[in-house]
Amino acid sequence: MKRYLPPSMLAQCEGCFRTASRGLTLGAGLAVLWLILGSHALFFAACAAILYSVVLPAVMMRSIDKLSVSVFVKRQLVMMGKPDMVSVNLVGAGTRSPLRYDIALCLPPYLVKKHERHTHLGLMVFFEANRRGEYQVGDIILTVQDPIGVFSLTRIFSSSQHVTVFPRLLSFPRLRIALTSPLDGQRVRYAPNVDTSQLTGTHPYDGEPMNRIHWKVTAHTGTLYAKDFSPSASKTVVILLNLTLRHTPIFDTDAFEDYMCTVAGSIANYAGDTHLPFGLIVLGREQLNSGYGTGSAHLVKCLSLLARAQSVIEPDPANAVFLDYLQTRRFAIPPRSQLFLIQQEMTESEIGMLLRMRAQFSRLSIALFPQGSFRLYDEHETPYFMQDYEQIKRLRSAQKILRDAGVDLSIIGLNDTLGVLSGV
Repeated sequence: MKRYLPPSMLAQCEGCFRTASRGLTLGAGLAVLWLILGSHALFFAACAAILYSVVLPAVMMRSIDKLSVSVFVKRQLVMMGKPDMVSVNLVGAGTRSPLRYDIALCLPPYLVKKHERHTHLGLMVFFEANRRGEYQVGDIILTVQDPIGVFSLTRIFSSSQHVTVFPRLLSFPRLRIALTSPLDGQRVRYAPNVDTSQLTGTHPYDGEPMNRIHWKVTAHTGTLYAKDFSPSASKTVVILLNLTLRHTPIFDTDAFEDYMCTVAGSIANYAGDTHLPFGLIVLGREQLNSGYGTGSAHLVKCLSLLARAQSVIEPDPANAVFLDYLQTRRFAIPPRSQLFLIQQEMTESEIGMLLRMRAQFSRLSIALFPQGSFRLYDEHETPYFMQDYEQIKRLRSAQKILRDAGVDLSIIGLNDTLGVLSGV
């Protein structure tokens, strides 16, 4: 029965013989000189060169077949522009091996290497991500050399480790979230929904449960006092990010996606910090939904969805994708929640149709980005501007009327900051 070597093994054998041929050529040359000159030193040198050229490549081939690498990413979920680190370690190499090992890591695009640090049988690569997305850690190139660096063999390993890059998060001083009691405004004697980790003060005891008594203040004053906690509202924040564009934009779509995802992620981060239930819906090339929940694990899920969010151009400009979604999925959205709608632009008729759904939500917050950009808090104003569309001018004039109806309309242009959303 014939046995065939795999192509990778054949390539390694060819590389080994090709590198070993230099040593064999040198040994043959020394042997010829020995025959001509008759020097015993040349004879021993020729024997040593031939033996070295035969034994060392075989040892290197056997060693490289036993080697493997382990890859560890310090943070598999990292914010855009923040540093991260990949650690690559060689597995299977003996501590007393005379062979020399060299490890190199090929990072994918948009993961920019800052510097690297070589360790004993390992490598640490420090990098930054400058674009959202999910990236697989690149190939690891292992090179094995003999002690004097004459021969070398190379093997490439692939890694299954991934890095998810989510957009930058901004800190809002506050957001206009209309907090209501969990019982729809009904007066109750004791607050049924409070955050016991946030102590705000004390008040004289009025028959509250015993676990609400502040015993230190009671012992100090001689009178029973109860604890005051901050309310933990049951209102749900629904973030609807609409990345469906109606026409080919005049701006860079990659930057536009990053801006919009930054806004959505910052609102989700604010809701998580204030212990409010929240959920993220993304309408774009792919429809994504995180569900509703609280805590850091749910925030990580939302940020992972934002890393994958991509815009798409709607073939029918008259089609309002977000309205169709709200009408067909209205029973899946928690009632009396606050809707944050983030998209490029909107018409007056679409706002009117959205107001007809007003009874389902406690408040509507609309953020429009007609020019595809905004200014950070600490950035200077741009020396140029774009004229607002006539429609945008009409929407600006209707902002006060809409706010009286419980609708926050924010139109954010080139020289506007996200302080418009927080009212600062």
